[in-house]
Amino acid sequence: MKITILGQGVFGSSMASYLTHIGHSVRLDEVKDSEAIFVCTSSNIVLSSLLKFKNEISNQKIIICSKGFTEDGKLLSEVLRENFKNELFFLSGPTLADELNKEIFSGMVLAGGGGKEEIKKEIESENLYIETSDDIIGVEVSSALKNVFTIFIGIVQGMECGQNTNAFVFSKAIGEMKNVGVVLGGRSETFLGLAGVGDLFLISRNRLLGIEIGKGRKIDDVLKEMKSTPGGLFDIKNVKAMAQRLDIQIPFVELLYKMIFENYPINKVKEVIKKC
Repeated sequence: MKITILGQGVFGSSMASYLTHIGHSVRLDEVKDSEAIFVCTSSNIVLSSLLKFKNEISNQKIIICSKGFTEDGKLLSEVLRENFKNELFFLSGPTLADELNKEIFSGMVLAGGGGKEEIKKEIESENLYIETSDDIIGVEVSSALKNVFTIFIGIVQGMECGQNTNAFVFSKAIGEMKNVGVVLGGRSETFLGLAGVGDLFLISRNRLLGIEIGKGRKIDDVLKEMKSTPGGLFDIKNVKAMAQRLDIQIPFVELLYKMIFENYPINKVKEVIKKC
């Protein structure tokens, strides 16, 4: 299968390596004559990355691996359908790039229409299990909100509040993720699957960022040590924009926004989370 990868970050590079390893012809940022396009850019440039190749995109399947909302708080599927008539699929789940490279068994969920079974056959292997779903909104919202909530979970972990508090925040984050997702049109069970709870469980770059913030370190200092900016940092503002646009209550995200962008004291978090 001729596959194009858009986005040469950590996950894009790992996905390119994995797909090449299982026998596909993989090209980076070259769309002409490809059969499928895997978009692995940050969420805020998904649309612009595809529009750059609009004249070369015909009937390719577009598989979105990016996690997040647009800068004005819209779903990626919403803005992409305004610009492309191609079949859209969303691929997400607990797959750390490093472990994907090491061929450690992983699982992802592929959401989309009738073509998803064909894609599953092409990309599944003994080390990567692909679960299918027709709940596109649920999967994309799960993956977007996961990036944000895992920063919050990391902050509490970094503060060394204890396992009881960690579990409390983890449970509340799942509940808020599910509530928001259902309002947007997703199915509640999707948020308890691989793209939601499964991905939230990982100690990802977003979680590591949160842990360092919870230790009292400045964000800028932490980011200097990281190879790239974790996507969840962009998505905090995007999720807040989405909630304001649709008048949805997101207390955990509001609190996280204050901590990251308004210098809300980290040590007051415990006083507030009980009210969330």
